[in-house]
Amino acid sequence: MNKKILLLIFTLQYSLFTVHCFAQIQVQNLRCEMLNNPLGIDVTQPRFSWQITATQRNVQQESYQIIVASSKEKLAADNGDLWNSGKVQSNQSIHVTYAGKALQSRDNCFWKVKVFTNRGVSAWSSSGNFSIGFLNKEDWKGKWIGYDKASSWDSITQFSRLSARYFRKQFQSNNTIKKATVYIVGLGLYELYINGNKIGNQVLAPAPTDYRKSVLYNTHDVTQHLKTGNNVIATVLGNGRFFTMRQNYKTPKINTLGS
Repeated sequence: MNKKILLLIFTLQYSLFTVHCFAQIQVQNLRCEMLNNPLGIDVTQPRFSWQITATQRNVQQESYQIIVASSKEKLAADNGDLWNSGKVQSNQSIHVTYAGKALQSRDNCFWKVKVFTNRGVSAWSSSGNFSIGFLNKEDWKGKWIGYDKASSWDSITQFSRLSARYFRKQFQSNNTIKKATVYIVGLGLYELYINGNKIGNQVLAPAPTDYRKSVLYNTHDVTQHLKTGNNVIATVLGNGRFFTMRQNYKTPKINTLGS
């Protein structure tokens, strides 16, 4: 009887010690391509990074396991239908390359990671997510819109000024919107609004490029900004590098692509 009691006490102490170690190690600050939940990335083998926090000293990662799923529900059920790395013997926690199923344009992915350390095993991290942008030029279905000339109140003299362009479109949605994504690019600098709300926190977007060679676009998840019924989408478009000011007073190397 005494042996049974001692064995029971030992088992309880071991269980409490295991739970204690398990609870003290956490995986935080998940990053995909060095970004926090990026949208519209253009790589098919993204790289994952994370950080370990613990209340104990000298906690070192010995292995990790990553799960990537196509939905939050599958991720919560530990169903890595896109990739389950299994337990990988490695202390690497920066730029771990995705090695699952081939990713396609506009795929939405959800992932989490847990680590095995010299002081115990962490719980699964909170979920991270990322989406794939347009991997092929044929994926683009939109068309350019604009007003490519000076208005009567504008000036393209030595003291040039060109007013911003305002675009607005009203549309109806008769169904509940499950997912809505905007892919937007401006030849100049834009601000995007949906139902009166500014979308994104970018300033001077998109990033400048030589428009003769390439144009960058931004991706926004706008699901929460849309509603059943009437919706309005609007943009304000400024010059950027598309129309250089003082057209006849600039150096030749500064290209003018339009107004």
